[in-house]
Amino acid sequence: MPRIPLILLAALFAMADTTSCYRAGERDGQAEQQREIQQTHAADEAAIRAASAAWCQASVAKDLDKTISFYADDAVQFPNRAPAAKGKENIRKNWAPLLAQPGAGLSFQTTSVEVARWGDIAYETGTYDFATTDKKGKTSDEKGKYVVVWKKQTDGSWKAAVDIDNPDH
Repeated sequence: MPRIPLILLAALFAMADTTSCYRAGERDGQAEQQREIQQTHAADEAAIRAASAAWCQASVAKDLDKTISFYADDAVQFPNRAPAAKGKENIRKNWAPLLAQPGAGLSFQTTSVEVARWGDIAYETGTYDFATTDKKGKTSDEKGKYVVVWKKQTDGSWKAAVDIDNPDH
């Protein structure tokens, strides 16, 4: 009789040890998954910052086609004091006169990028400087802020899905 309780007790210890090993392995797997997510989000943030910098360069160069290429096909732009523009062709109509203005033009700088947990959407905040020169040579310099919602495309690239800005004054 004393052998059966000892065998049962040994079996219980073995099961408890197996369960604790499983839980430790599960924790290790979760930690590894969390590291992978952080690395992916860091790479996505870097890709968005690089895209935004290239977008700014296109704007400063007043290259309309390159500037529009950073938008998703179904993007929406919410310009200040103007109706929303949906789709690249309508967004192009907003950008064309902006880039045609004489002067330094539009430049912008990323302040922050936040990638959503699932990694398919992100948002960027930043500041802009829009310097123009009128026909009399008078310079105007508007400063403001913006938010761009980025959407990861099927090819892994990031495109602007929503773009809104407004002046500081």
